[in-house]
Amino acid sequence: MGLALTAAALLAGCSTQSDLRFATLMTEVPATKALILPPPGGPAVVAVLQRTYKNGISQEIALSTASTTAGQNAFYVSLVNDLEVPSELDDVLKVRRITPDRIQGEMDDRLPGLDMRTSLYYVQNKYGPFGFATARSGTGDTCLYAWQEIEPNKPAILIPGGVVSIRLRLCDADATEEQLLRTMYAFTISAYFTSGEWNPYGDPPPVSPQLGGLDAPLFPVGMGTGAPSAAPAQRPAPVARPAPRRAPVSTIERPAPAPVPTVPRQPLEGYPVVPPPP
Repeated sequence: MGLALTAAALLAGCSTQSDLRFATLMTEVPATKALILPPPGGPAVVAVLQRTYKNGISQEIALSTASTTAGQNAFYVSLVNDLEVPSELDDVLKVRRITPDRIQGEMDDRLPGLDMRTSLYYVQNKYGPFGFATARSGTGDTCLYAWQEIEPNKPAILIPGGVVSIRLRLCDADATEEQLLRTMYAFTISAYFTSGEWNPYGDPPPVSPQLGGLDAPLFPVGMGTGAPSAAPAQRPAPVARPAPRRAPVSTIERPAPAPVPTVPRQPLEGYPVVPPPP
């Protein structure tokens, strides 16, 4: 009887236990697993939150922050492998097209209270064109919000090439707008899918026809433009210049110096005086 009661108590205790679950599907991964690497010199990656989907992966890459503006500097990046997966599934990564209203909503959420002004200049980095907006916070910080979507430049009918979606939120107390834009110009996408169907970058550009040709010098990075020149620069023909005029020499005659009068020498005492010659 005692053994039966003990067994029943153990079964009752086991039935009340459950696995611990978390309300978020984001997990932290090492900084070395960041999908995007900032340029050398910063800002530094301080944490990476990742979520894996059936058709891709997304990350929030927290960056070092040196500002008094509320919020965290970060890259928000999504890599989509397959766009044809049914979108009604909860574990499917959806990348929505960029629209002014959608971008404004993102800025209101990640940079609340700032009057972000969208730039009308056309800009592009090594992955293609991107857009950005800037603002000055009440405490004097310069803030930048940039957005970019990388996808094949040709429509894919049978094999979708995938999409890379990027957002950058960056505020700094001392940096200028040009310095903040450097992060958007010089970042590197450090991950890819091994599937041969994934290629959001499109076809590689053709090799320059001047490569290996004559009279087309190439310079190392930092010593020239970095691009082959079509033709050597022609030196301008020398321009004949008149000979410099010399200052005229003054012709005013100076008066001759007055003669110095000669003082006759006095004869020595005790000697006869010699008369001068006739």
